[in-house]
Amino acid sequence: MWDLIVVGAGISGAGVARDAARRGLTVLVVDAADVAHGTSSRSSRLIHGGVRYLEQGQVGLVYEALRERARLYQAAEHLVEPARFLFPAYRGDRLGPWMLRMGLTLYDALNLFRGEGHDSADAQRCLELEPLLAEEGLRGAVLYEDAVTDDARLTLTVLQDARRHGADVLTYTAAAQLERVPAGIDVHLEGGSVAHAREVVVATGPWTGRALLGAPGTDVVLKSKGVHLVLKAEDVPVQRPVVVQAPGDARRILFVVPWGSRTYVGTTDTPYEGDPASCGVLEQEEIELLETVRRVMPHAGLEPGNIISTWAGVRPLVRPEGAAEESVEVSRKHRIVEGDSGALGLVGGKLTTFRAMAEEVVDAVVDRLRAQWPEDRPTPRACSTADSVLVPCEPLNDEERADGLIADLWGRYGPAARQLAAQARDTPDLEPRIIDDLPYRRVELQHAVDYEGAQHVSDVLRRRIPLALTSRDLGGSVARDVATMLVDARGGRGVEIEDELERYRDEMVRETRRVPRIGAAPSSRAR
Repeated sequence: MWDLIVVGAGISGAGVARDAARRGLTVLVVDAADVAHGTSSRSSRLIHGGVRYLEQGQVGLVYEALRERARLYQAAEHLVEPARFLFPAYRGDRLGPWMLRMGLTLYDALNLFRGEGHDSADAQRCLELEPLLAEEGLRGAVLYEDAVTDDARLTLTVLQDARRHGADVLTYTAAAQLERVPAGIDVHLEGGSVAHAREVVVATGPWTGRALLGAPGTDVVLKSKGVHLVLKAEDVPVQRPVVVQAPGDARRILFVVPWGSRTYVGTTDTPYEGDPASCGVLEQEEIELLETVRRVMPHAGLEPGNIISTWAGVRPLVRPEGAAEESVEVSRKHRIVEGDSGALGLVGGKLTTFRAMAEEVVDAVVDRLRAQWPEDRPTPRACSTADSVLVPCEPLNDEERADGLIADLWGRYGPAARQLAAQARDTPDLEPRIIDDLPYRRVELQHAVDYEGAQHVSDVLRRRIPLALTSRDLGGSVARDVATMLVDARGGRGVEIEDELERYRDEMVRETRRVPRIGAAPSSRAR
């Protein structure tokens, strides 16, 4: 019997598993799909305090998020990169320069004045900082600090730390039903097997509902759709992340974020109904996003034909009591609910605050376990995640910084980049970049299959290495190679390679409306 079963391998579930495993609990994580398959690989890829939440009066949430941002700087140095965001104000915008300055002063105070504080810029300096901005109507801007990340890779790294401390993880293993029994809770898995647990935490994001929580899970989640577009940096050559105010009265802001040789734009914030797995980007959403940003960057290459790829995700917001609100107005706070089986459901929250959310729910789990804790086992330890690193990291030395191979790998793997680089050099076919202007190396494909739990092509090309988001062919140039590695690893047959590729095509079309250009199979294959 497990002390704790966590249903869901997104960032919330990964955080809970890590916290619980580090305290000495036996932990099993199950997910119906891949690690970070849902919201946790479809965010705006930001670790931030949430400037706009101040306007909603959510001071406590902003304070918590800024505290957790500071902790992530230390815990995941290679994955969380500070950046100076530029927030311009134009004539007619809802937030003018003085309101931005006032808000960022409070933002710095809530951050306890750690790091570099905000700075103001008049229109002339704003154009010097970001020449792509429109001059007409520009009133000034503020500069402030937040951070960018790789959301899927962060989730995977958190889960890997949970495994280092004893947690087990089963992906593509759906929990069909939870049943209260005298000794705890039975988790009925699809296929007929049953896993037994003293406690269960349901962290299924936008899939949270009656199926696992019963009546307390009814309508607890308000689903909000977010869309992002990826373009070449040469088409949208921003120097730093730029915040764009959406026109009108809505409190919505967009980000234009440099991403190496790419730039991404997002996000929308609209109510969503239906299965989150079916969420995709609509043509009209692309057009509206481009038009919104073109208003302040009229000379950028913001044309539909320049879009390389897109992604869409569903945020699981805590549904407010009483009348429904627009999703953009709904709090990003989290809530813990108790289901009919006694399982705890973790609902809502933000990528940035996953650690604090996990601490709160594991505290509740430990409190419930105390009454039934075996006398022959050490009592659970206190939470240790606030001051612990995800990956012990020896910084790069000058020689390594100049090494192009290690430099390409470091931002995703941290210190493991050294081992991957050595492996690539031992097998020269693994060393080249997959796409010339992108930092992804062929050695990463094999590493994802052998060591990172990937089972399908999209696990590798969408979440381990984001070629599906950054290459014009959506990773098609290596999709067949990846399918072959996966099928070989599980001892499958040649026909399964085509099944894997068809699955990948379907997933990409559903999310992006684009078809990956996959090379034809060799005319003969010895298998």
